[in-house]
Amino acid sequence: MYRRVDDIQRMTNNEASEQYPDDYIAVQRDSMDGDTGTVLYVGDSVGELITLIVERNEPFCGIVEGLNLKRSLGGVVVGG
Repeated sequence: MYRRVDDIQRMTNNEASEQYPDDYIAVQRDSMDGDTGTVLYVGDSVGELITLIVERNEPFCGIVEGLNLKRSLGGVVVGG
């Protein structure tokens, strides 16, 4: 399930992860190279958010994982 973030929240990927530690975060970045953007949606299903981004056809959108969703494999942190 996802929800739209109505109040404009511009932040870095790290700030978004800290703000929404238990969620996947759909962020529209300022550019392909940038780390700062606007939080659009948060949710618990990465598949739903990817589908939403594709349907919106917005440029420079990506998914950021909250801090609690990062998985540790043998001491190596894997994040999206």
